Amino acid sequence: MSESSSYDMNTQPPSKTKSALNYGALMGLVFLVINYCTYLFDLSNNKIFSYGSMALLAVAISYGIKKYKDEQCKGFITYGGALGYGVLITLFSAIISSFGSYIYLSFIDDSFIQLALEQAEIGMIEQGQTEEVIEMAMTWTSKVLSPIGIFISGIIATTFIGFIVSLIASAFLKNDPDTFENA
Repeated sequence: MSESSSYDMNTQPPSKTKSALNYGALMGLVFLVINYCTYLFDLSNNKIFSYGSMALLAVAISYGIKKYKDEQCKGFITYGGALGYGVLITLFSAIISSFGSYIYLSFIDDSFIQLALEQAEIGMIEQGQTEEVIEMAMTWTSKVLSPIGIFISGIIATTFIGFIVSLIASAFLKNDPDTFENA
């Protein structure tokens, strides 16, 4: 085995944080544009747009893990390393895109929130809920659908979805050096 293709188990791969921040920032900006399009063109109920966004998330996470593995880890990455890197990319992306949404919904245009609240109330009325139940539910719904509620839930939901995507992507992208040494 030549020196250039061997893998030294004692060599630590470079810090994931800087690389993940780069991919996460890029992905966050792309998803920020997608969020703005959702608000401006009322695409929140568009299934094709939602599925396209999910596919883009999966591709971005997979691409980021693969580039990190190939360029910074000399072609080797464990399942746990790939999973952690994918989640880190997603976390940075979620923070950036959620913060941008917070700014937009807080200071530029909150009509998206108002429309969502109206739709929630109409849905409960159509279900035949009592006035007391609707009032209590709308109190909680208005807290969740506030700019800060959307910011927090955006980070949590996006990171969770990124975790699921990373679980799957890591299974395909892992290349543990132990596998080749024991073969």
